[in-house]
Amino acid sequence: MYRIGDIIEVKIIGIRAYGLFVTDQKDRKGLIHVSECDDGFIKNLQVKFAVGQKVKAIVMEDDGDKKFSLSIRALKETKGNLKDYPRPVTFYVGRKRYWTKSHYISGFEPLSREAKVSRKEKEKEFHENA
Repeated sequence: MYRIGDIIEVKIIGIRAYGLFVTDQKDRKGLIHVSECDDGFIKNLQVKFAVGQKVKAIVMEDDGDKKFSLSIRALKETKGNLKDYPRPVTFYVGRKRYWTKSHYISGFEPLSREAKVSRKEKEKEFHENA
């Protein structure tokens, strides 16, 4: 069983439009979803990857039995050096785990901050013109 964030080398055993099927040294099967293969859009995975090719990726999910999910994109984003990044944040949507960068400000906080600034500017403008 792998821990989330472990970097492993796997061998590609199949390529489909939705991702890469891989196997590790223990013959456990895994999947690298097309969205986790690169940070950009890949129209045809067979152009960039080949069956039998070995790739390194970060473990995103492991059921502890036979299956695991990986990400090449997350490995590229962290350059394989996770200690330089804040603790990775993972969250579930349904049963899928997604990797995000916790140092990015997300959610409504940036919008809320901008709204407060805009409101103060409008109030000041209103009182100056009154």
